[in-house]
Amino acid sequence: MPPGATVVAFTDGLVERRGEHLDVGLDRLAHAAAGHRGSIDDLLGRLLVDLAPAGSDDDIAILGVQWQA
Repeated sequence: MPPGATVVAFTDGLVERRGEHLDVGLDRLAHAAAGHRGSIDDLLGRLLVDLAPAGSDDDIAILGVQWQA
């Protein structure tokens, strides 16, 4: 992995919505993560705030790894 590269792993609760095709949620995640230049903590926090559905009873776990130079 090149320096600065980031990998994000997540459970389906972050991207799945009832009645919505999974690709829509994955596109939403890709759009929310694209171009992020801050810390991994900032990225993961932003993804949770932007993508975690209010009132969801599905589990959500997210893990990020960012390579340093």
